[in-house]
Amino acid sequence: MDEPIVKRAIAGRYGTGSTDFDCAIMDEDTNAIVYISFAHYKVHIGKHFIYTDHVVLGAAGTQDYLITTPDTSTWAHMTFHLSGSAITQWELYEGSDKTGTTLQTIGNSNRNSSNTSVLTLHKGTSGGTTDGTKLHLYKCGSSTNQARSDAQSENGEEINLMQGTKYILRTTSGSADNLTNVRLEWYEHENVR
Repeated sequence: MDEPIVKRAIAGRYGTGSTDFDCAIMDEDTNAIVYISFAHYKVHIGKHFIYTDHVVLGAAGTQDYLITTPDTSTWAHMTFHLSGSAITQWELYEGSDKTGTTLQTIGNSNRNSSNTSVLTLHKGTSGGTTDGTKLHLYKCGSSTNQARSDAQSENGEEINLMQGTKYILRTTSGSADNLTNVRLEWYEHENVR
């Protein structure tokens, strides 16, 4: 079945440099306003990116991810989705002087776009003298019934990462055989203020 025709104008604005009136629209059948979020819009224009990884860690095992933002006015607006099958701790540090070990592939959420992310992401760190300032610390999970007591953390609201800065996202396991997962999603937007 075809989608319902969208035709009713309910609000709008004049387009830049144009006398044409751009209308917000409403679905004819449901009277729902038709719109998408800004992050969803960034998917459509090829400026939304995703990175995923999983690592099995032993007790007290760690995995660092180094996120480096360029010193430009194009900022990454990021959300974090993290899980572990047992006792797990996540920390986010800002302002590290460490070097990344293994450059990671970052995916564009619009598979028809050739745009690449302005930030770089490495798995593992080396050198340097500081992790930076700890911004976030989260601990959860259980050492028993691991599949039923998993550890999860996420920030539903985006964090605007500081330009020209290195971040360390560190996963630490408190249990043996801990399957940990990291999913980072972000869109990039040029700051004009």
